[in-house]
Parts: sequence; structure tokens; C-alpha cells
Amino acid sequence: MSKSIAVISLIGDWLLFSFPLYQGLMELKEFKALLEEFKQVSKRWSPISPWWWLIPPLKVHKERTRGNNILREAADTKRERRQVVNFLDKATAWYFVALAGWLKMIASLYELLEQYEVESVWILVGLVSVLTAGGIFNAHYRIDSRRVVKKETELDSGIERVEE
Repeated sequence: MSKSIAVISLIGDWLLFSFPLYQGLMELKEFKALLEEFKQVSKRWSPISPWWWLIPPLKVHKERTRGNNILREAADTKRERRQVVNFLDKATAWYFVALAGWLKMIASLYELLEQYEVESVWILVGLVSVLTAGGIFNAHYRIDSRRVVKKETELDSGIERVEE
């Protein structure tokens, strides 16, 4: 029974890592859409490499710094500045939740390996790497524009309603 509970705990903690990461990516995607409004200014600032997703808190920090620089130059109103700050704060919060889930996932994996009497640190590191890569892939897959367009097409009934 305890082995089953350890497996369930690991799955739950992986979900607590992967889906807040996904939520943070969605927030940053909305933030990028907002930055498109500041396109002329944003062209002066280099985009942040996607490789920084290997260290999500650092990626968020770099995106925040870039966004602040663009905002400083481009935002005309207090409302626009507040909207950008709100996006950044939400993304940051979700990434810290994802980090907490990732750390908990490592602890759950360790407990699961203890249940099966596996004491190799290399197996732990390898499985953490696989679960981390799977969580990052899951999050990126879900925000991929091709997947979103495909889902929108599946849901399209062909009849558009006029919103009032």
C-alpha cells in the first residue's frame, strides 16, 4: 500500500510542478502579446533565449528586466504600466509555485525510490532529469500555437455568434 501512495504522491507533485509552469508560460505569453503593442521599442531590446527555461526563475528574471526596460521607454499611461506589472507578478508567482512543486517532486521521488530500496544517486538524478524535462515539455506543448489552433479548429462549429 505504501508503494502505491508513494507513486500517487510523485504523480501529484509532478503535476504541481508542470501545471503551474504552464500557467506561468501562459501569463508570459499574454505579456508578450502586450509587448507587441510596444513593438517599435521592443525591437531595441534582444529577446531572451528559450534555453533559459532550463532555469525557470532566471528566465523569469531576465524577461522581467527586459519588460521593465521596454515599459520604461514605451508605456504612456499609468494603466499600461500597471497592466504590465500585473502580468509579471502573476508569472513570477506561478513560477515559484512550480519551483515548490519541483522540489516536492524530488522529495516524493526520493521517498518512492526508498520504498523500492533503490539507493543510487544517479538513478535519482536521471529520473529527476526525465521528470523535469517531461514537465517542461508538457507546459510548452500546451501553449504551442499549432496545438491551440488545432483545438480552436476542433471546437469551431462554423457558426459565429455576435457578442452583445
